[in-house]
Amino acid sequence: MVVVALLAVPMLGVGGCASSAKSIIKGRVIAGPVGQSVAASEADQRFDEPGIPDAKITILRKSGGNKSRGRGVYTSATSDAFGNFELVFANGQYPRDAVQVRVEGEGIYTSRSQTFLPDDGEEMLCVVITRPGYVIPEPPEDMKKK
Repeated sequence: MVVVALLAVPMLGVGGCASSAKSIIKGRVIAGPVGQSVAASEADQRFDEPGIPDAKITILRKSGGNKSRGRGVYTSATSDAFGNFELVFANGQYPRDAVQVRVEGEGIYTSRSQTFLPDDGEEMLCVVITRPGYVIPEPPEDMKKK
């Protein structure tokens, strides 16, 4: 009976691993008066605003920074031509604690903010400040929100 119990313990760990699937966060990079990344409802009207293309979004541990040299990076993505992005987290890597979100790219000032990642039914809205003279390309009406 003891042998059966000992064999069952490792099986509990296997079941736990199988349940932690990849997590994906959808989001959009837009221009605004302040650089801040926040969770927002999918119905938030700001998702209809023109998006910033080719912005790199990086999710770091709260203490991560420029000198981390890759340590503390959970995941990163680049926004598409319409400002939309998807951040993909490996199995079991979705952080529940506050994280640092860094958004950088040509035509925008680098934004760094600390926040909690979106819950179910929410997306990430990354608001950045554009550099003088930068013009946001206007996507076709049917492509503003994916």
